[in-house]
Amino acid sequence: MNWLSHLLLGLLLLVPPATARSGTRVLLIDGFTVDGKPTSLWLDILRRRLDPPEYDSAAQIIHVETVAERQWADTIRTHAVRWPAEVPALLGPFDPLPAPDSVLVVIGNRGGEDAFTHDSLTIGLDLSALLRVYGAADSGDNPGKIDRFFRHEVAHTLQKRWLARHPFVAHSPLDLALLDIWLEGLGNYYSLGPKWQPVDGKPSAASNEALARLTPLFVDRLEALACADSASAGPLLKGLSSGPFDHKWGAVSAALWIDQEMQRSPDALRSFVRVGPAGVWSLAERHLAPDQAARLEAARRHASNCR
Repeated sequence: MNWLSHLLLGLLLLVPPATARSGTRVLLIDGFTVDGKPTSLWLDILRRRLDPPEYDSAAQIIHVETVAERQWADTIRTHAVRWPAEVPALLGPFDPLPAPDSVLVVIGNRGGEDAFTHDSLTIGLDLSALLRVYGAADSGDNPGKIDRFFRHEVAHTLQKRWLARHPFVAHSPLDLALLDIWLEGLGNYYSLGPKWQPVDGKPSAASNEALARLTPLFVDRLEALACADSASAGPLLKGLSSGPFDHKWGAVSAALWIDQEMQRSPDALRSFVRVGPAGVWSLAERHLAPDQAARLEAARRHASNCR
């Protein structure tokens, strides 16, 4: 089955009422066949994400959808009815970026992460990864998670389109860190679940505990990255946006700060987007203790002398 066939299949899965309200269609396409083979589209997605040996291994797997994976797929399809109506709110901070005509959601079952962005119009959901990481589809907050994954990944597609119009050129590992914090800070803001939400207008206990642990690491890492070269940057960038959610020193710190600012001003998200990666400095300094903010400002000045 070629890419056009996949697209036509996705059109069959379209939900007209929700599409009409938002103007953006959400197309769901299977990334595997009934006999367990990956589709050409899913293989194209994996080819861009995996090293050649990993890709070759994944491409050869015959994996028929399991009952537990089908439950995840059914949950995705049920929730996708509401997704087109969510796009305008996600698009708001990127105004005047036009709404996409469609968002393609490809559902695979091998080789991917739980949720990820392929390009400026396509996101992927891997049923095997969702099951492995989160368990049964109906367990705990998993139905809510799938909606947050959609928001997170659609935000990334919009960031890709925004950066195409407002390029950010990374000249150093520090610039790469700022870009990743800008990208994943926004994405992880949309991933924040109930335990992260404010209580009586104040940060939750989970938020306070995470920031108390992550903020010193945030300052230490950016300080060390100020004049780091590519050879020494790897360990410093580790964990910025990967690993357990509450250990992401860059992405989750930024997400929680954004959330706090959104409680005070509905324009905070738009301001963060418009300033771009360079705005990570000011976002952090607004939330750091005075001594930490001074260290970060010194690191910023130091970095400008290294170029």
